[in-house]
Amino acid sequence: MTLKQLRYLIVIAEAGSFSAAARKAYIAQPALSRQIGMLESELEMQLLVRQHDGVDLTDAGRRLYEVARSVIQKIDSVKDELVSSRGNPRGRVSIAIPVTSSALLLPAIIRRAREKFEGIELVVRDGLSKEGGEAIELGKVDFGIVPNAEELEGVIAEPIFIERLYWVGQQAPAGDGDTITLADAATQPLVMPPRSLHLRRRIEQAAMAAGVELDVRYEQQSAYGIAGLVSSGLAATISNWPPIDAPSHAMARRIVEPEILRTVSIAHSAHKPLSFAASCIHDLVRELLVECVRNGAWKGELIERSPRGAD
Repeated sequence: MTLKQLRYLIVIAEAGSFSAAARKAYIAQPALSRQIGMLESELEMQLLVRQHDGVDLTDAGRRLYEVARSVIQKIDSVKDELVSSRGNPRGRVSIAIPVTSSALLLPAIIRRAREKFEGIELVVRDGLSKEGGEAIELGKVDFGIVPNAEELEGVIAEPIFIERLYWVGQQAPAGDGDTITLADAATQPLVMPPRSLHLRRRIEQAAMAAGVELDVRYEQQSAYGIAGLVSSGLAATISNWPPIDAPSHAMARRIVEPEILRTVSIAHSAHKPLSFAASCIHDLVRELLVECVRNGAWKGELIERSPRGAD
């Protein structure tokens, strides 16, 4: 069994036919068939079944395809790492960011990565914090920005800043200042994400500790559903800053008495060390987050970074 044969099996499985795979792999179709025949003979099992419109994998072929994909990806990543060690970062880097900050961060991350690291293929996934946290725990992404790193298992997290939560709605129930008590915020109907999400749990913990009963009138999984109800005036919400697609005429008030705080971190799986390319993007994202906090685009208070090597 050779790496070349495994690569050919992958190409055939993904192309769906020998002819399409031969064109994609720049090899004559008879030669491609011969390589797969040699692989099947060595393993003493059939891997592919020819159909009138292409080929299908047998159960054994499907299992070998999955193993081959994993092996080839690891080998390719080693090659990229060796090239990167010469100061030219290469490879595929995947990161997760919260959907609430997607409009703020996504263009800047992609633009800066493209300018600084031409050899890095960057994939950015935006979603709910729960989805991002699970992707980090399972190593499905190289690293991610999460507000709930303390709830994750088997991750290494670097706290970046502390964010305060805001009431966002069409008409503030009291006063003209830039703050609102949690008790006053609770006098209006609220639209909130499900309790499975960290944001909802954090808000309800603060309300319970303060003896405040929240009027959660609507529950929406979709960030855009929450923004729509806020925009229509049917409900207000409690969110971080920047809030999700809040309409320009909406008001935002920082919640006090008590303040509701969350720590935003950059985290990665302890079982998946950062490659050189991922480390480069990690530092780029950290730098960008610090800039966003300093210029007020993402409201929060930076956490002082400990000197390297400090206890």
